[in-house]
Amino acid sequence: MKKYTPIAAGIFLAIAASGTLAQTIIVNQAGMGNAVAPTVDATVTNSAIVVTQNGDVNVSVPQQTGLTSFGLIGHTQTGDANIANSVQNTVFLSSALVTQVGDMNLAGTSQTAAIGSSASIAQNGTLQSAQINQFVVLGNSATVNQEMVAGPNFAEVNQSFGVGNSTVVSQKSGGSGLNSATTTQIGGFFNSIDVYQQGRGQLATVSQIGGSGNTSNSFQKIGPNTLSVAQSGNGNTSDIEQYWEFNLAVVNQSGNNNESFIEQLTKSNVAQVAQSGNTNSSTVSQFGGDANMTFITQNTDNATMEAIQNGNMNVINVTQNFASNISVTQNGDGHMFMFP
Repeated sequence: MKKYTPIAAGIFLAIAASGTLAQTIIVNQAGMGNAVAPTVDATVTNSAIVVTQNGDVNVSVPQQTGLTSFGLIGHTQTGDANIANSVQNTVFLSSALVTQVGDMNLAGTSQTAAIGSSASIAQNGTLQSAQINQFVVLGNSATVNQEMVAGPNFAEVNQSFGVGNSTVVSQKSGGSGLNSATTTQIGGFFNSIDVYQQGRGQLATVSQIGGSGNTSNSFQKIGPNTLSVAQSGNGNTSDIEQYWEFNLAVVNQSGNNNESFIEQLTKSNVAQVAQSGNTNSSTVSQFGGDANMTFITQNTDNATMEAIQNGNMNVINVTQNFASNISVTQNGDGHMFMFP
């Protein structure tokens, strides 16, 4: 994953070293038709608004109002027709950094009543869009990185009412692009979401609502692939890897301390896992063939399920209503296993 180091961050450090942080605004515009509307409220402490725009018709609208305290708003736009928007209100150790290198990128950041928050958006391409919203939160961090685009990428991160949440989204595409990632964390504590998509036409939706200590890691390559993760319990882990095209993975974890791993290495495979019990483990591996389907439902506690399919058009459908250990391997084509 390529890391961006925004120019604004270096400028911020230079200002800090010189001891001139309080109520500081620096704006550099080299192109034509650029617009900046910085606002610093009198209650903001050690504030810095830094905007650098080198292209034409760029718009940057940073705001720091209320009790922002140590805050920083960056924004570095090099191409043309870029838009960056940051608003920081009652936040403590806040910072918002946006770096857009190409043309016609969009970005947004809003942080309200968030104490250790940090939001960073970096985009390198055309018609990319990233939005981060962090509201009544503590110690949150959200990072979106989109680069090498031959078409629009979309990313949206929402974190509300949580403590210690973290979200990372990275999209690197080729071909027609058109990737989309949406993550939501509401009402939980110490949840983590990591989505990485490389290829074209990838779609990822991850939601963590009401639960605490959940972790979701997702990786999609080539594409188009689709994944959906919903975690409403506590202490759940979901890991999804999809490497070819037209794969679908769906995970729903409403119980506690469950583990789900899905690996799909070929194309047109489907994996669906539902864990409503506690301390269950599920593993799905589909490789070596196409159009395999696995459905796992765990309504009990302390159950394990392993499904391995190496062939074409195989089906596994397992429902566990009591503690049991099941392992199924299907090699070849057209097999079906059902339990009970």
